[in-house]
Amino acid sequence: MGSDDERNEGVDAAEQPSVQVTWVGHATVAIDIGGVRIVTDPALTRRLAHLRRRVPEVDLGSVDLVLISHLHMDHLHGRSLQRVSSGARLVAPRGARPLVSGCGFATIDDIDRGDVIEHCGVRIEAVHAEHGHRRGPHSRLAAPPVGYVIEAGGSRIYFPGDTDLHPQMQRLGRIDLALLPIWGWGPTLGELHLDPSSAATAAEWLGSAAVVPIHWGTYSPVRVGRGSPTGLDRPIAAFRERLDLIGRAGSLVGLDPGGSVIVDASGVRTAHR
Repeated sequence: MGSDDERNEGVDAAEQPSVQVTWVGHATVAIDIGGVRIVTDPALTRRLAHLRRRVPEVDLGSVDLVLISHLHMDHLHGRSLQRVSSGARLVAPRGARPLVSGCGFATIDDIDRGDVIEHCGVRIEAVHAEHGHRRGPHSRLAAPPVGYVIEAGGSRIYFPGDTDLHPQMQRLGRIDLALLPIWGWGPTLGELHLDPSSAATAAEWLGSAAVVPIHWGTYSPVRVGRGSPTGLDRPIAAFRERLDLIGRAGSLVGLDPGGSVIVDASGVRTAHR
């Protein structure tokens, strides 16, 4: 396999299309390039089991490709998948098919770590993730979790899904934009997740020019009374502090749900926060 420079040899950087990356909320990210829309781990509904969405619901419109990282309900959610399935292609870890086959997708790809797919000129590689394999305590379904490296328009974007730190992060090659989970949906965080401290370490290992923190501040458990619980913004504040301590505060691009960045030959810049 050739290097990024070899693959792009003879292509003027100015001719490479820009990529717009929008954080929709939780682990849901929309990646738009040349009229193609890719969406990760759709979690779109007001209620998700015992969780309530604390930011506005989103209509993603026409979606071409959906990437699923693992089986947990806040990443593989049937009702959310049905909202984006019309005419779309789904890519999910091998073992997920019983959960997605009835959601209405045009095609379904079962992938393993190391597999590469191409879609309308976008190259997507499934990479290791250090996370739980099972759907949940009341299901026997299991599948190896994955992250994705998405190459489009000459740029490389890393979406880890849910993961803890793992050494393969240091061997992913050049990453222009890292979409790093920094928390979850509750007041505490279970095992095999990145938290603000370990996510900062991941940012250091990856060496990416820009980091967008995801998987925080979107859902929380249903509670008595009105309004959102306090502390939803604590993970981003702690992450910013940790990045500052290791000298990487300049790489942070903090977005609100619905905020976007543009990735192109000139680098990464904010479209709207």
